Amino acid sequence: MSPPSSPGYRIWVVCGLLLLATMINYMDRMALNLTSKRIMEEFHFEEDFYGKLEGHFGLAFAVGAISTGLVADRLPIKLLYPFMVFFWSLSGFLTGLVQNKEELLACRIALGFFEAANWPCALVTTRRLLDPARRTMGNSILQSGAALGAILTPMIVQICLHKQTEESLPFIAGWRGAFLLTGMTGLVWIFLWGLFTWGINLKDQEPHDPLAKKEHLGTILGQIVWQKRFWILVLSVVSINLTWHFLRAWLPLYLQKARGYSESEVNYFFMGYYLAADIGSLSAGFLTLYLAKIGFPVFSSRLTTFGLFASLSLLSVLAAFIPTGPVFLGTLILMGFGTLGLFPCYYSFSQEISGRHQGKITGLLGSINWIGMYIMQTGAGYFIQGTKTHYLELFKTQGYEQGIAMQMAQEQAYVWGIAMAGIPPAIAFFTLLYFWKNPGEVRGKDTLS
Repeated sequence: MSPPSSPGYRIWVVCGLLLLATMINYMDRMALNLTSKRIMEEFHFEEDFYGKLEGHFGLAFAVGAISTGLVADRLPIKLLYPFMVFFWSLSGFLTGLVQNKEELLACRIALGFFEAANWPCALVTTRRLLDPARRTMGNSILQSGAALGAILTPMIVQICLHKQTEESLPFIAGWRGAFLLTGMTGLVWIFLWGLFTWGINLKDQEPHDPLAKKEHLGTILGQIVWQKRFWILVLSVVSINLTWHFLRAWLPLYLQKARGYSESEVNYFFMGYYLAADIGSLSAGFLTLYLAKIGFPVFSSRLTTFGLFASLSLLSVLAAFIPTGPVFLGTLILMGFGTLGLFPCYYSFSQEISGRHQGKITGLLGSINWIGMYIMQTGAGYFIQGTKTHYLELFKTQGYEQGIAMQMAQEQAYVWGIAMAGIPPAIAFFTLLYFWKNPGEVRGKDTLS
């Protein structure tokens, strides 16, 4: 594929818009995680229902990913993308108005479905704009929006909670204001997208074989899933997302309930955590681009980067058992740096299967991945709640007071999930190393002209 003839700076402006879309995506999503303890207390539910919220979000995301993926290759990206951004922003906004946990669940399901469109739309866009050697950089830019959104969300949450007063209107006070503010940001993005993509060619540049038009959707999907690389990507995407999304959903509760940090301390910590993750995502792109420029084959530059960042994710095994304090928090920040840096490499691997069907590939992989997240998050909720209940009764029978017994039980409930969270990316790395064959690839510097 030859990238469009748009000037270079305009291509990177579009990548910047993808960053902003991913930022808004994560702002709408992260608002729940950072206010979860307060919402759980207000609506009277425990970790098992919180796991259900995250799990059903993931299941809706799976349906949205495959649905959007099937149409992203056919419908104009310039129209499809802002359409989906509007509805996921609306879902986030309505979350600020819910009155009970059932309404909260409905809003999370809607949010999951519409947010899933971001990645098929974004990856179709980067593939149509950038040549293979520059795609990891473009993907790094868009993925860093996840961390940027996650950095801004704690600030918004902290401001909303700090400004809460008795005179505040009930629907803009406290945690509700965080959802309302983040939900409204999508309208700004829609305006910017229309303004800055005017005149940019985002149409499919792949040569169309007339015979290919006669293929049925089932045939196309069959050709995709028949490839060994597709199943390597399935393992890879599930692995890196298990780490990222377990920490996204459960780390705030772990820090407050098991480690004793205050709500404000957790919000301030996550500003640093996601800033490190943002730097990690961009660093992965720069490192891959640098290795390609000095002569590494494109695949080798991606795999080397993936391996380095996967090794940082393994720090979770140590973090779970490090005493509370600066070293513990520093270890978590290194994990954040490494975990998000895995995604740009994975996205670039996924763009090597097919150009014409990138949306279908991304949607199918995303759907399978989020089914996995549904299983993980729902299971984590029941496991944590069940483990906490078991140890609470155990410690009470041993003579501990209720408060001390609860604190000890919550530590036991979370510790093993945190410890194991960083292991899956290492499994993905060795799978890519031994089973992804790239015969006859060109060196990166040969593709950078």
